[in-house]
Amino acid sequence: MSRHRNIRNLDEDDYYDDYYDEDYDEDEYFLEQQREKERKRKEDAAKKAKQNQLKQQQQQKQQAKPSIVKKKPVAGSAAGGISISSGNNNKGTTKKSVSISVAAKPPHGLSVEPAKKRSTNNEAQHNSSTIANSSSSDKTSSSSSSSTQAAATPIPQIPSNILAALRSLNNTGVRSHLSLVFLGHVDAGKSTLTGRLLLSLNHVSQRQLQKYQKASSAIGKSSFALAWFTDEDESERERGVTIDIATKFVRTDKFDFTILDAPGHKDFIPNMISGTASADCGLLVVAATTGEFEAGFAGGGAAAAAAADSSSSSSRTCGQTREHIVLARGLGVTQFVVAVNKLDAADPVWSKDRFEYIRSLILDFLKENGFKEKKITFVPVSGLTGVNVSREGKMEDEAGWKALRKWYKGPTLVEALDGFTPAKREFEKPLRVIVTDVSSEGKNVTVRGRVVQGFVRMGERVAVLPVGDEANVVRVERGKATKEGASPYSFAASNEGSSQEKDMEDIPELQNCALAGDIVEVTLSGIDPARLSPGCVMCHPHPSLRPPVKRKFEARVLVMERLAVPIIRGSQVLLHMHSIDVPAVLNKLVSSEKRGDRNAKPRQNPRVLTGGVTATVEITLSEKLVIEESNECKSLGRFVLRRGGDTIAVGLIDKVLD
Repeated sequence: MSRHRNIRNLDEDDYYDDYYDEDYDEDEYFLEQQREKERKRKEDAAKKAKQNQLKQQQQQKQQAKPSIVKKKPVAGSAAGGISISSGNNNKGTTKKSVSISVAAKPPHGLSVEPAKKRSTNNEAQHNSSTIANSSSSDKTSSSSSSSTQAAATPIPQIPSNILAALRSLNNTGVRSHLSLVFLGHVDAGKSTLTGRLLLSLNHVSQRQLQKYQKASSAIGKSSFALAWFTDEDESERERGVTIDIATKFVRTDKFDFTILDAPGHKDFIPNMISGTASADCGLLVVAATTGEFEAGFAGGGAAAAAAADSSSSSSRTCGQTREHIVLARGLGVTQFVVAVNKLDAADPVWSKDRFEYIRSLILDFLKENGFKEKKITFVPVSGLTGVNVSREGKMEDEAGWKALRKWYKGPTLVEALDGFTPAKREFEKPLRVIVTDVSSEGKNVTVRGRVVQGFVRMGERVAVLPVGDEANVVRVERGKATKEGASPYSFAASNEGSSQEKDMEDIPELQNCALAGDIVEVTLSGIDPARLSPGCVMCHPHPSLRPPVKRKFEARVLVMERLAVPIIRGSQVLLHMHSIDVPAVLNKLVSSEKRGDRNAKPRQNPRVLTGGVTATVEITLSEKLVIEESNECKSLGRFVLRRGGDTIAVGLIDKVLD
């Protein structure tokens, strides 16, 4: 017999001493095991017989005298009800005993014990004639027990004090937060206007501007000094073109703004989509100089039409004003301020006719794309000299101010921004945080993103989808504006406000908390940094509060007017949603109708989709994504379809399919 087979029978000392296999009888060992099992079996049988005897005695007492009694619930009994049982007496006659059991309510927070123990009662009475004479009431009790057993884990509720604090944010005394995206054709002056706005509101210092003026002059780009406040990358400063989204924080009299400076070049449209998907409102910058406006708007349309026959790079740089407007509307932006820039360089300077001409064309196009005129404001400005940007600060071009005030009596740019309507926040909906950046700090991971709905607090536990991992929230910091002399991109520094105003930090229940609409940095612990990436979604870990992770959905799409190649079934596209893009296939064209023609009936199962139509399609993604219907979560239900570097459609998810 092998030495190691009997090692389980040895003491620790015996293992190291000399021993012989003959000392251990294998047959005796197994016989002892069998005797132990037999002894346990007999003990269990005796206990069961005794229990059955006690239960039979109780049944005989009930059968001796029928009565209706109220009795306390036994552990494992049903939630209450009426049961009718029958038994045989000595004479062979059948007596029925009726009992009504009234179960006491379980304590608050505790659920009724599942029906596992109730089955033992039925096993004990398997010889009784109740089984043969089972009534409809027995069926009812069994169905109720199964429903109790299948009850799900309770959905966590928002504490009442926090819920009251969230609802108080709708009061006029609490400052509102808005995300503002700067859009427009390349070289329209978006970054320069952003820098001027920061300077006018004292969020950057004059000394820092002088430093940038000296550095930009050294490389022959002196007019780009203001743009360097947002174009912080060396490649952006050398090329003079915004490549990625720049984020700054600005405080006006009415709002706290998160400014998203989007690139205007056609090659960086995916970055523009990422910024616009996070915006509540938009500032469209239009260059008023002769030729520039036509290249971005009227000329852009012609170039787009010619793109079907030509793939030259020169034609691709035109027409971004039109495309940005359509993309912004498709991604949920409903309010616009149109800044007619560079009027000081128009011919003639500060021309009212030029301003009205541009206003009429842009307004008509905005209304065609679903914008309401009452939510659109046109403002003539000069980002380079600061004319009509703000009434505060030093006037660098007094002559320009005087020339503009001869015919313009409207608001400044800052006053127009304060005219926005506060965005409606979905505080009470399940948490959704879209991750845009990830960095590792020792054992913890810091993610940057936007809270699109719900709220997140320090100390909570969150789930990260689509990977499904869970993590603890260690720190939460919201982005806020800083005053002159400090960096305009700061999460930690606070900002002084009016004594009559009330910030979210002034509400004790909302300390260390970020709400829907906030740009936020969240530090997580207990998760591998490799499992996180831009495009992930943080949510509540409860299964009922998680968004679906699917590959297929049905959506309504608006096809771009100037479409080079029609869309057919099986078309391969690139789907852009917030900060991610994945390959996709249009596997079914459900219906289509001509845009603007309300009398026309939808065409079922069309063969192709041409420019300017609205359609219902089924789309299959190459991988699973976190998606939701647009009426449940706007940010996870809006997308853009692109093909070959061109935008072909924008859409809304109507139904998530399996």
